[in-house]
Amino acid sequence: MQAVIIAGGKGTRLRPLTYGCPKPMLPLFNRPFLAWMIERCRQVGIVDILLNVHYQASQVVDYFGNGADFGVNIRYIQESTPLDTAGALKLAEPFFTDQPLLVFNADILTDLDLKALIQFHRQHQAQATLTLTRVPDITPFGLVELDPEQRVLAFREKPNPEQAIKFLAAGINTVNAGTYILQPDLLAEYSSGEPLSFERRVFPNLLSQAKKVMGFVSDCYWLDVGTPQKYLQAHSDLLLEKLASDLTAIANQTEPGIWISPTATISAGAKLHSPCFIGDRVWIGAKAIIPSDTVINSNSYIDSEISAGIYAPGSLIYA
Repeated sequence: MQAVIIAGGKGTRLRPLTYGCPKPMLPLFNRPFLAWMIERCRQVGIVDILLNVHYQASQVVDYFGNGADFGVNIRYIQESTPLDTAGALKLAEPFFTDQPLLVFNADILTDLDLKALIQFHRQHQAQATLTLTRVPDITPFGLVELDPEQRVLAFREKPNPEQAIKFLAAGINTVNAGTYILQPDLLAEYSSGEPLSFERRVFPNLLSQAKKVMGFVSDCYWLDVGTPQKYLQAHSDLLLEKLASDLTAIANQTEPGIWISPTATISAGAKLHSPCFIGDRVWIGAKAIIPSDTVINSNSYIDSEISAGIYAPGSLIYA
């Protein structure tokens, strides 16, 4: 199986963080978000990765190279102009094998069970399998309606509050979670180099052609890391171990939710509130108050009360 990661977007909702950095290269603690995704592929034995890039693509290519340092083989598919999700995948078609494609949007943090997803797709012999999740408020999302066998019946537009009540009463409560398994011939009928959307065109077309589209419903952790608030939440959730990760590789948990790098210095009298993260070679002075939901990145000097948030490497804050 091949993996395709759609990572060419500009990340406009994350500005100003993405003015100088492509969205998938924003760090989660000490490594780019994209590195977490690549590692998840490697862990399930998927090492052939096609990586779609566009905005500030050189940062991605320079960091990951051919993927050898990450235990995978990476080939880059570069868009000259944005082509939307399916249009970006169509560009990668010359590199497809006859194996199914595991397709990711590069702004979703999840601990989705990829092995279970792959097994489900193969068992049902679907043309496409969409991962679906349930969210507390369905009004910001388009909905995916399933039959009792989890076959996709219809795609519903974002409901208003009144419509949402009716949908929920009918048991229609799942949304697209942004990870797919697709058969490699799925895009054969479309032209390359033209904008093309999975959600608005490809998936509805499959239904109109009576092709088999399945929905894999998972109650795993799921977060769209597309805004500064959600980006901060991703760090907090990892610190509180709301999803599987290995923070012990980079820090020690001194008490629940408080993670400190072995190379950091914490002065007596400093107050640290959970959850927080103190990065490599950070110095925390005796006057410092680190509130909940704070990430201090490497080589920073903090000696006063600060506001919650993510502090860039080399931050200097003192009374």
